[in-house]
Amino acid sequence: MTESTSTSAYDALGFVFHPRSVAVVGASTSQGPGGFVEAILEMGFDGALYPVNPKASELAGLTCYPSLADVPGDVDYVISSIPAPLVPQLVEDAAAKKTKVIHFFTAGFSETGDDERADLESKTVARCRELGIRVIGPNCMGLYVPAAGLSFMPGMPREPGSVAFISQSGANAGEFCRAAGARGVRYSKVISYGNGVDLREADFFEYCAEDPDTDVIAAYIEGVKDGPRFLRAVSLAASRKPVIILKGGRTEAGGRATASHTGSLAGSLQIFDAACRQAGAIRVDTMDQLVDAVTATRFISRLSGPGVAIIGGGGGHSVLAADEVASAGLRVPALPQEVQRKLMDFTPVAGTSVRNPVDTNVGFGLQGNKAISDTIRIAAEAEEIDVILYHTSFSWGPATRGVVDPVKLAREGAVMLGEVMRETDKPVVVVVRPPLGAHGVEATVAFQDEAAAQGLATFPAVGRAADALATLLWAQRLRQEGA
Repeated sequence: MTESTSTSAYDALGFVFHPRSVAVVGASTSQGPGGFVEAILEMGFDGALYPVNPKASELAGLTCYPSLADVPGDVDYVISSIPAPLVPQLVEDAAAKKTKVIHFFTAGFSETGDDERADLESKTVARCRELGIRVIGPNCMGLYVPAAGLSFMPGMPREPGSVAFISQSGANAGEFCRAAGARGVRYSKVISYGNGVDLREADFFEYCAEDPDTDVIAAYIEGVKDGPRFLRAVSLAASRKPVIILKGGRTEAGGRATASHTGSLAGSLQIFDAACRQAGAIRVDTMDQLVDAVTATRFISRLSGPGVAIIGGGGGHSVLAADEVASAGLRVPALPQEVQRKLMDFTPVAGTSVRNPVDTNVGFGLQGNKAISDTIRIAAEAEEIDVILYHTSFSWGPATRGVVDPVKLAREGAVMLGEVMRETDKPVVVVVRPPLGAHGVEATVAFQDEAAAQGLATFPAVGRAADALATLLWAQRLRQEGA
């Protein structure tokens, strides 16, 4: 049942991501926001949504049914939030409703290490196979598909995008979506597949490889049950789109946690690395690296080389920035004399440099956006420069409070950077230092939102931006070698 050919994966699994009706069995009756029903309503699902719980007659303004059997009509997609021992009856009820997919949020199966629970899982999968029902999970959050109005938790972006995320962990799926989402990344399909007893990572890599709505594929994987098929699926995906994978269970301690989390064997990191290289995929070590790499890949279609112009106020900031960029394996070449002369025409002499890094000692609105845009435009003329890294010299701190409207300042600055990037036709990435107080949070969020709208990749630290650019170059080389 897990086998699907790469040529037909998109057609074979399309129904999974576009149900016409959804039932949440074991829907939460607790007060306040939270749970699958609220999340799906918030996402604007336009099909039929049926809460099922014998303890309530109404949930979130919807009729609540005592059992799945009591729901009127057929149900394409069932979310199971009931205890594991009740699952066998649910499967039979689902079959009567002509259900195509069951997502088992329900945990307490093979990941417990208990033989009886593992046997229950095996029998459940076998029965679903007999009935022609596909399974997501168990022990997972399921699907977040903005275009289809599906979500596994409240507070997710409603706008669809081009990034797919395949995750063995539900918590990491949520963290990735929110962290990258705050920097403008939007999603085509996000799948938390847990134990992966039926549909697993290979199925979803194959699907996303063919999905026209997906341009970038990211993944969090703890263990792989079928190594050869995994390699084939990732190779297929990476031959068509950037693939970035975060591997959980890299250490002995992480491996032990993996076994108890999803019942997977972490396996050798060296073997996993070799498989990723062979497939043309990039492996990263942390969630921050995954978010950064996806942000860079989403907003920068291509880097022509490793030359970086570092622009921003503050000599000390620029010195440290140059160190971090060079440490990432990128270049910080001196700007040509002709370019330096142009910069000297309007750059203050005292305490500044125009060689690269360029220390302009100007900030949004303080000495004018024009000075920053002119600096970037002139630096981008140099053939040695492939990308501009602009780092803010301030952190929306006390110096801006009471002097200017920081939110207005932030948005104007992001618009200016977007305009100059389009004029120069060279990528501009922006490092936004964390706010130093509550008054700066709103400005930081406003800047990141507007920057994303302008097509700018933003990062919280120079080192993280540099590492992401280096990863992007490496990914490009891998894809060229595999072409």
